[in-house]
Amino acid sequence: MPRVLLMSHDVTRQHATPLPPKLLRPLFNQFARPSGLLGRLAGRIMAKSDADDRWIVELLDVQPDDRVLDVGCGPGVTVGLIAERATAGRVYGIDPSVVMLRQAARRNADAVRAGRVELHRGEVSVLPYPDGHFTKACAVHSLYFWPSVDAGLRELYRVLGLDGRLVLAVRMRSERAGVFDPSRYGYTDTQLD
Repeated sequence: MPRVLLMSHDVTRQHATPLPPKLLRPLFNQFARPSGLLGRLAGRIMAKSDADDRWIVELLDVQPDDRVLDVGCGPGVTVGLIAERATAGRVYGIDPSVVMLRQAARRNADAVRAGRVELHRGEVSVLPYPDGHFTKACAVHSLYFWPSVDAGLRELYRVLGLDGRLVLAVRMRSERAGVFDPSRYGYTDTQLD
């Protein structure tokens, strides 16, 4: 059975969450499935800070020969940090957005050319990998956008090996966060119960 390390519990949006101001919604909506100019901007915003990505990689405890999946890999920041550690392994990033996959490919061009990073367009609910293929998997701030959290977790369970490790990161809501801070729109403790 895979070892599952959750930073937060399985979640569903059962309770009302504040929406960004109407003027900002087109930009905020780009974080779900980036496309076009606003999608490229969303990717740059996502890549601006790597503190959460570094924390996730630490929790994963990536070893040189690991095979790691990053679900909702976005602009490829986490993929790159994992590839720095999985020097004899392979890193796979999956994302539904072509814009994000392009940014991830540019950011990790050397590792892609070396065959240590593979990037694929896809959804967490239908992962294109065989059973037990990965030693580790993660999803950094993408869980909110999964069509079904249950289906995504079932698929991750399927593709993780017996001693696999899964780390999921979600942003927690902060009432004091400004309108441009994603923490203003994160999950509440009630939503995680």
